[in-house]
This record gives sequence, structure tokens and C-alpha cells, in this order.
Amino acid sequence: MNSLRRIRRTAVAVAATLVALTVMATGCGRAKVVAKVAKVAVQAVARGVPTAAPFVEQALHLGTDALVGEGLALGGGTKEGDQPGLYGGSRNSKSCDKNRLVRFLTDPAHRRKAVQWAIAQGIGVDDIGGFVKKLTPVVLRNDTLVKNHDYEKGQAVGFDALLEAGIAVLVDAYGKPAVQCSCGNPLGVFEHDVDSADVTFKGKGKEWAAYDPGKVVKVEPVAEERRVAAYELVDIDERDAGLERRAGTDGAQDKALEEDPGAEDGANTGMAEAGVPAVTDLPVQEATQILEGQGFRVQTNDEPSGSAAPGTVLGQDPAADERVPQGATVTLTVAAGPHPTETESSSQVPPDTSGAPDTSETSSSSHSPGSSETSDSPNSPNSSASPGSSGSSDPSPTDGADGDAAATDTEGHRAAQ
Repeated sequence: MNSLRRIRRTAVAVAATLVALTVMATGCGRAKVVAKVAKVAVQAVARGVPTAAPFVEQALHLGTDALVGEGLALGGGTKEGDQPGLYGGSRNSKSCDKNRLVRFLTDPAHRRKAVQWAIAQGIGVDDIGGFVKKLTPVVLRNDTLVKNHDYEKGQAVGFDALLEAGIAVLVDAYGKPAVQCSCGNPLGVFEHDVDSADVTFKGKGKEWAAYDPGKVVKVEPVAEERRVAAYELVDIDERDAGLERRAGTDGAQDKALEEDPGAEDGANTGMAEAGVPAVTDLPVQEATQILEGQGFRVQTNDEPSGSAAPGTVLGQDPAADERVPQGATVTLTVAAGPHPTETESSSQVPPDTSGAPDTSETSSSSHSPGSSETSDSPNSPNSSASPGSSGSSDPSPTDGADGDAAATDTEGHRAAQ
């Protein structure tokens, strides 16, 4: 019995070791596969379109979304909440009515909603007034990933959402979107990577014309010690202008900025960023196809190589996975092929095996493409022509006559045979 137990323990130990070795050998590869397929369902929320079950009906006019041009968008990715130019704004203090939101939530008739709203925000229900007062109205300049909340069957129900650029929101002191103005929905941080978002467009939230996955952002709140005192906003009503908005104010006290805060990020050019694909060691034709297929321009430089096959990409600049503006130029260093000698690169005339006389010394045009066919055959109508006429491309009437005569002589000769 003891020996049987020892055998079983040994078998289990061996199996565990094999499993561990397998994980060590393939773990990295599996992690990459998981990273590629691990998508998160995200519901698109279009500008001016209510969610399925909003906390506040649009008829109460809590806020007004704005139309922002595609050129106002920053490049995509994760942004810190205090980044200059991250948000837009206008001097219209009614883009988000904080007072009306507080009145709605503090109305005893909406007590149950208020409790759920406060839970979603992580505050007490009696703290709603003070909390909302400190929020700042802004306009999203990018399609932005958030944790949204609808009110269904007496509960706050969270779902990952993509808010269209132009939607008005209230942000907190750390730069985080906290409320969707038009419907009062509480918002939180999108807790996944931007690239993991699998966006679904349904119903009235159909895909908008300016949607670009490369310009989608998520906002990372700043640390406690970096509380935002004033936001530097892009003025959505005036081109190349900016506004400074003190945290907690509604826009009526905005100050004009001397420079557009979004210009430093290439915002006005509408340039999104993209990762450069790895194309080193690929044939230059394949590498070029991959890069151009993703919107990059390609430039090549030849370099001698003692080991790589001619046409192989030896290196790339920018490097693989580096994030650059879409449409940027990628320079490829390509292994050069053998340089042809002067004799190899010069035009060569194949040897004449037809028996025709060599007229290369008497006619400079006998090697032209137009005359090469007529000089190969001794029976050609032009084979007996003078050197001065062998290069003519426009046959004269006598050329046709000579051809007929030659044909007649040939037929007569065959008959005699």
C-alpha cells in the first residue's frame, strides 16, 4: 500500500512539473494571444441621443451638447485629467445647468434615484449639493471611454460606454468626467486599456461620421496633490483660441488665453497617433505594403549587407511599436543587391543567327526596336534596302511593291521545285 502511494505521489509530482515547464515555455506566447482577443464590450453614446434608461429625461434640459469639428480632436490614448486642451468649452454658462441637477436630485420625489446616483459617485446622498457645486462643465473634444450608469428598476446599472466628442460633461477636481450633462448620468473611469474597447453602435447611437478608433481616449484622474485649480480649454466657438476656466465655475468668468492650449498636441491638424508595425527582416515589397496599408508613407535607403538577401529590410525608423502621427514617413534600410557592371547594364544586341549580313557599322538605327524584326530574316522586304532607309518607320509605296514581288518569286520557286 505504501509503495502504491509513493508511486501516485511521484506521478502527481511529475505531472505538476511538466505543467509548470509547459507554462514557462509557452506563457509569453499565450499572454500575447489573450492580450489580442481580450475585448471589452462598449456601448456607443452619440451626441444628442439619450441612453436607454437615463437618470434624468432630456426634457428637463440639464445640458446641451455641442458640435465640434473633427480637427479639434487630440490624438488617441490615455490622457491625464489636467492636460491643457484635453477639453473644450464655450462662454455659454447653460451648457450644463448644475443648479437644476441639484434641485432634481434633492427633490424628495426623486430620493431613490438620488441614493443610487450618490452610490455611483461614491458619496453620501446628503453630499450631492456640495459635490456638484465643485464640478466644472466642459465639452469632450475626443470620443471618450467612460463608465456610464443608467437607472434601471430602482438601481444604478453601470456599463462601459464611448461618449461622442461634443457631449457636455461635468468634470471633478481631478479631471475625471463625473456627470453626463444632458441626462444627469453619473460617470466613472473606464477601467480597461483603450485598445481593448469593442464598440457597438445600436439604434439612434449609430456610428457617427467622425468616429476614428485612433482618436479614442480615456481620462486618467490626476493625483490628490495635483488637484486642478483651473482648466485650459479649447474655445469651441472661436478658432485657434483658448479659455481658462477656474474649477467649479460655469464659464461666465472665463479668461481668454493668448494661445490655443490644444495646438501643442497637434490638435488643430486632426493628427491621430498610431503604432508603427514591425517590418524588419521582411522583403521590402511586403514591408511597404504593410506600412502603406496602415496609412504610413515609406522611404527606402539601400545599404550593403553580407548576410541578408537583396531587398530584405535591415532596419526601420521609427522603430517597431513606436507611436507616431498617422501618415508619418517610415524609413526602411534595405539590403542592396549586387551593382551591375557597365557591360551588364549596357544595351546588348543578341547575336544574329539568321545568316543576314551585319549592318551595324553602316546603320546606327539597325538596333532600334522598330527595325530589329525586319533585319532578322533574309526574306524580309527590307533586308535588301539600303542602310539609309533601314530605319524608316513609314513604308513608301515601293516598299509594298517590292514585298509583292518577293512573295511572287518565292511562290514561283516553290512551284518549280
